[in-house]
Amino acid sequence: MHEAETKLAMGHAMSDPAHLQPPRPAHERAPALRGTVRRVLLAITELRAGGAERVLSLLAEGLKAREVEPLVVCLEDEGPLAPTLKDQGIRVQALGSRRGYDPSTLWALRRIVWDANPDVLNAHDRWALLYLSLATQLMRSPPLVFSAHGLMYDEPARAPFRYRLAARTVSAATAVSEEVAARHGAYFGWKRSAQIVQNGVPEPATSPGARECLRAALSVKREAFLFLAVGNVRPEKGFEHLLQAAADLRQAVSKPFVVLVCGKMSASDYCTRLRQHREKLDLVDTVHFLGYRDDVPDLYAAADAFVLSSRSEGLPMVVLEAMMAGLPVVATRVGGVPDAVGDCGLLVEPERPRALAEGMGYLMDDGALAADLGRRGRERALHHYSLDRMVDRYIEVYERVAAEQPPGVRQKR
Repeated sequence: MHEAETKLAMGHAMSDPAHLQPPRPAHERAPALRGTVRRVLLAITELRAGGAERVLSLLAEGLKAREVEPLVVCLEDEGPLAPTLKDQGIRVQALGSRRGYDPSTLWALRRIVWDANPDVLNAHDRWALLYLSLATQLMRSPPLVFSAHGLMYDEPARAPFRYRLAARTVSAATAVSEEVAARHGAYFGWKRSAQIVQNGVPEPATSPGARECLRAALSVKREAFLFLAVGNVRPEKGFEHLLQAAADLRQAVSKPFVVLVCGKMSASDYCTRLRQHREKLDLVDTVHFLGYRDDVPDLYAAADAFVLSSRSEGLPMVVLEAMMAGLPVVATRVGGVPDAVGDCGLLVEPERPRALAEGMGYLMDDGALAADLGRRGRERALHHYSLDRMVDRYIEVYERVAAEQPPGVRQKR
């Protein structure tokens, strides 16, 4: 490795450890909050396997635990995350939209809002914002909250007029990081600031013996160091840089290692080029694309470290989940990642495969460092990024906008 050519560094802590509060005991978590908000409609295009969708799903579960009834509306199909919510008695309604502007979807959504009579509407992507805004025109609708999750990779600097017009009907906006808030503010032309509501994750629930069973099932040798990357395979995830980093690392270390990439692959040109690049680098036996899996907690248990190669992120749930699972993290310095990782992980500049390889090599070579980062990362996740903390912040936003609603606007139950 060429240390002079890398910019590998520890992050910086968000706050002084003396100000940290210990996590609440299990029996004190998820209290029933006795506020004015009793029902929330959460809208998104589809409950796909993605970060925003995962946040919405966890939020719905947290609201239900606090005796706030969630209603999840998907503009298109339900998606793979829906069955888990439905098993918990959470209503998920898919509208089956198949085109960009669907009047029948607008009328169906309008009817749902009227019949369900929620206290707050919460859109979790731009399509949901647009449809909720249009569907609730000329009716006594509850306040609309928009939640921004990512940095809109490859999107224009300014939104089309229809989105900017819809944004004017928003009562409040949330964002997962300051960078995401600034990006969406410029995109929509907001005149108000967004409230930062950082993502939160639950403690992982792994199966007994998950580490040994999964490594055996995936043919990962006991002595091999296992890196895990999680994310749908798209250009903003920078997996081509992860492939190059794996090739560089193989030249620098003698110990065997494996990289698992868990995330949906499509028939896109990017995925095709990625497969070809893996073959060109002779990494077929080293880097494995697993596709979508529903046993990600077990994958965290099987791994020795987590690696993020993204060139664009908001506040990735997968980094928080890896930290909560006690994995040491090496990640690119993008979006909200530096604030999340703090000084409990290794950060490198994006699109720098050699620096990423060096960080991965540090974790392989120094077991004490890896163990320390994993332990401190878990403590940080428990203190700053718990699911309870996230749900509490969303409820605070809901209660505020409901209280600010002008008299006579809300429907009577």
